[in-house]
Amino acid sequence: MFMSVGQLETQMGVNKTIGRFFVDRKPPENNNYWKKRLLYVSFGNGYLFIPVYYDILHRIGIPLEVLLNEAHIFFMEQIMHFSHLQETNDISKEEEQKLIRDLLKDRVHNKPFYESLTKYQDQVVRMSQDVFGTNYPALNRADTFLYVLCDLPLNVLQLRQALRYWYALLPSYLILDDIRDYADDKSNGEENVVIDLGEGRGAYEDAFAILRKNSEVMGEINPLMAELLLNQLEDLKLYVPANI
Repeated sequence: MFMSVGQLETQMGVNKTIGRFFVDRKPPENNNYWKKRLLYVSFGNGYLFIPVYYDILHRIGIPLEVLLNEAHIFFMEQIMHFSHLQETNDISKEEEQKLIRDLLKDRVHNKPFYESLTKYQDQVVRMSQDVFGTNYPALNRADTFLYVLCDLPLNVLQLRQALRYWYALLPSYLILDDIRDYADDKSNGEENVVIDLGEGRGAYEDAFAILRKNSEVMGEINPLMAELLLNQLEDLKLYVPANI
């Protein structure tokens, strides 16, 4: 379903220039993440997070001409392509990581950050390590995207902020998806935060608490997005099984 520039701005607080860039952009060719997609950005957290997070990066001081530079955006799209190939088991995790790191050769802006990120990514199961990750592996499964930060000229404070708001945004989106998809994920052996939290009613309550805390953090930089997360939390309560 089509997502307009106006909706991104009024519902999620996304800068008009950023919203227009991604809404008008054609899905990249030969990219499995956008395969058979007619729209670059549509309803669905897996696509909406891109303009929302790029807006956050702009809010912490990264100029639009840097964020929307074609070479950087192509790199970001390649990350999504390789991640999707790994998710569908077309390539191994090791191959995914090598392909991304090869793209970053001679482009890394902060080597200590990059080296710490690669150690985190190389874990068999992504557990919280150094400045990366949450306490729940299911909420770390999108963290390959963090390689985009290595391709941008962020200072130490900006890197800290970029991670703070990443872990307020992406785990929230994953919680929204996981609660709705819990039965299917459990049946298919997929990662799901409700499973990480121990299942049962307490697991749902813990997930709601994480979402509330993330909304508070998001409110520091994007109050509209924070409000949207809280509103969706109310809808999530309808997905809690009555028999637990």
